[in-house]
Formats: sequence, C-alpha cells, structure tokens
Amino acid sequence: METVTELFKRLAKEREEGLKVNPRYDIDKLADENGEVPIYFHSNIEYRMYLDGKSVIGSTERFLHSDLLRNVQKDRIEKLTDGRTLAHISALSTTTID
Repeated sequence: METVTELFKRLAKEREEGLKVNPRYDIDKLADENGEVPIYFHSNIEYRMYLDGKSVIGSTERFLHSDLLRNVQKDRIEKLTDGRTLAHISALSTTTID
C-alpha cells in the first residue's frame, strides 16, 4: 500500500510530467466532463464583470453554500496562479463580423 508521502511524490511527478506535455494540465485536471471549472467570485461586481465578458480573476477554492459560484469553460481560463487557486479569466472578444 502506498503511503501518504509516496502518494504526494507520485502526484507531484505526474503533474510535472503533465505540464511538460500540456501547459494547461492543471486547468484540464480541474475541469469536469463538460470542460467546465467551478469558479468562486469574490463579489457581485466580479461576477457581473464575468457575465459582461470582461477579464476578471476568480478562485478555484472556497466552496461554501453561500459562495457565488459559476462553472466557467476551461478555454476561457488563461492561467492559474498563487498555488493554482486564482483563475485568470479572459475577456470575451468584442470583434464583430459584418
């Protein structure tokens, strides 16, 4: 049976190898079968910015019943920072086609 220490070492090695192949490895691992990542928005202002298609930062942590959560398509997440907890969500394109 694998010890907790061995498990963490194995997971760290898997992540390291995964990042070599796919720079978006962490985002892909967080995504569900629909390609969505649950994101916590700190305030209604940040949530409104997300809904308006603006660039905003959300969190992949802190899920309480009172938290404002939204499943965000992983393709809209630019990167994860601060220990893979802050999700930088890109703005939607405002380009129109005539």
